[in-house]
Amino acid sequence: MKHKFEVYLPKTNEQLSGFIKQIVSKNPVKHYIIRIFDEYFPLEDLLQILEKHQSDIEKFRQNKSLVLWIESHFDEIPEFIPVAPSEEEALDIIDFEEIERDLMM
Repeated sequence: MKHKFEVYLPKTNEQLSGFIKQIVSKNPVKHYIIRIFDEYFPLEDLLQILEKHQSDIEKFRQNKSLVLWIESHFDEIPEFIPVAPSEEEALDIIDFEEIERDLMM
C-alpha cells in the first residue's frame, strides 16, 4: 500500500509541542512518524507533552496516522498514540490504520 508520510525528528520539548499544534491546525494530508530519541526526551517530559496534547492528537488521528517511533518505554506511553520500535513497524501501523479507516467509510 502506498501512502504519504513524513518522519519528524524533534530535539526539544518546544519543537515537539509546536509540531503537534501545527499539524492539528491544518487539514491533515499526510501521515506522520515522530522519531523520539531518549537523549532529547526524558520519559517524564515526553509523557507531559503527550498528555497536554492528547485531544489534539486524537483529533488528528481521526483522519491520518500519527505514530511515535521510539526504541524504549513502550509500556509507559499512553494508548491514544501508537508506538513502534522501528520505522518499518511504524509504516505497518500506518498501513493498518488506513485499511481500518477505509473499512469504516
